[in-house]
Amino acid sequence: MSLSDDYGYEIRSLDSRIDDLETGLESLKTSFGYVDDLEYELRKIRSDVSDADDKADDVRNSIEDLEGVVRGQIADTDRALKKLTARIQVLEANLAAADKMPQADFDSFPASWRTLGELAGKSREARTMLLTPAERQSHSSSIRSYQEAVEQRDEQYSTVLTAAKSLATTAYGTTQHKQAAQAFLTSRQQADHFTRLAGQRAGLARRAQTALTQDRETRAHHAELIKEGEQAQKKLHWKLRMRISEALRNRALLPMWFVTVLGPVAPARDTESWLEAATSVLAYRVTYNITDHVLALGEQLEDDHPGRDQWRQELSKTLRRW
Repeated sequence: MSLSDDYGYEIRSLDSRIDDLETGLESLKTSFGYVDDLEYELRKIRSDVSDADDKADDVRNSIEDLEGVVRGQIADTDRALKKLTARIQVLEANLAAADKMPQADFDSFPASWRTLGELAGKSREARTMLLTPAERQSHSSSIRSYQEAVEQRDEQYSTVLTAAKSLATTAYGTTQHKQAAQAFLTSRQQADHFTRLAGQRAGLARRAQTALTQDRETRAHHAELIKEGEQAQKKLHWKLRMRISEALRNRALLPMWFVTVLGPVAPARDTESWLEAATSVLAYRVTYNITDHVLALGEQLEDDHPGRDQWRQELSKTLRRW
């Protein structure tokens, strides 16, 4: 065999091995591709499981929240049922002894009481024309804000004048002259800034000052009425409170309009708050001569009565408790 034949054999052998390696490489690529697919699927499954866990946590949290709401509603319902049961029991007892029980008089009052209510009502209307403490504070803040800007402006202009004098009396190029020039430039910029700021705040400050001035004049004009009305209201409340307490002490039958919003008896808890609410409702009826036998506060008026409307809203909110 010749040397060329030996090399030919070796070359063919290498070619065969290369083919085998290429075949093996393709097989490995296929296998790796399959593994990559499996890893992708595995990652996707893990992601889905994680999402499912998160959703499960959300569902559990929602269920816990709902359970809390339901428990609260059940507790409220239980309290309402107990309160209703107590009221029914009292009503049944009252009906059984209706012939023997006195009637609570919450609808007829002496003329002097109605005079007190009328004066208290006028005082309440006058108070609605006054600024509230929050409004006065807001207006005062607006004025102070403007004044502060003006003070800052004047202070910066004073610094500008001082720097200008120094520039006029010092030699150009000296340290003192340079410092004065820098102070002049900085202060002038600040002065311009506070001048603009004061201009922006001036309008609001003028309106605030006007409002406070009008409020002081209104207070001075109605001061005596407001003071007398507040005293009349306190006196009327005391008289009405005594009448309610006496009716409760005598176990008198209460009017329908009273029972509808406040119940047939005073509650065991928050009795003082309940009594204050009852007194305020009765004062409202006396003040505005309410005679409705069903509606505690009477019908809503269409006319504009700020003091009365505000009081009615306050009472309506208070009565929701009972």
